[in-house]
Amino acid sequence: MERLRRALRGTDRAESPALPVGEALHPLTLLLVVVLVVNDWLLKAQWRGSWLTGKLSDVAGLAFAPVVLTAAIGLVLHAAARLGVRVDPSLSARKLVAACAATALGFAAIKLAAPVRELFVGALGHGAAVDPDWSDLLCLPCVVVAWWIGRDELRRVPLGRAAAIHARGAAARPALADVARAGATRVDQLADAIDAWDVAAIDRILAA
Repeated sequence: MERLRRALRGTDRAESPALPVGEALHPLTLLLVVVLVVNDWLLKAQWRGSWLTGKLSDVAGLAFAPVVLTAAIGLVLHAAARLGVRVDPSLSARKLVAACAATALGFAAIKLAAPVRELFVGALGHGAAVDPDWSDLLCLPCVVVAWWIGRDELRRVPLGRAAAIHARGAAARPALADVARAGATRVDQLADAIDAWDVAAIDRILAA
């Protein structure tokens, strides 16, 4: 599993940072996407109106949507950084919490507010439908799965973080505080290497 995780995530380097989408390529994220696709395209066709297939879509969607959202934001910020904007495109604890909250609030609004639901269905396109079942709100705690996936990415030092710290001229230790809280090892060594911009040391620590 660890080899698969590394292969999917890619290798981050000080001078050639990987795209900041590690959380979206987590094996559990990809599994949840597969579950949603199989459920919506196959199982729902076999068992129309089934309570189980409806709840399975909600569970899978709530569990992976926040980290897909943070990865999408990361790609936009990565493009901005390439244009010279001094931003950090990597996943952060703040972005993760905000994405989880936004997903939960958006899900609740779609289920409870008819105007929001109509806008959402319209955005999905012809043939889309959302069942306004308040019991779907019982699935809201599944956003904790996304938080866990994101925390696992933070623990590994989010892709692009080292390069972003250097590009912004920020002090490394404060910029790595959420990484340290997530349980990453050798954070002090990484911070010292970033402050000194010791590319070989940074790459060695990130690879480990």
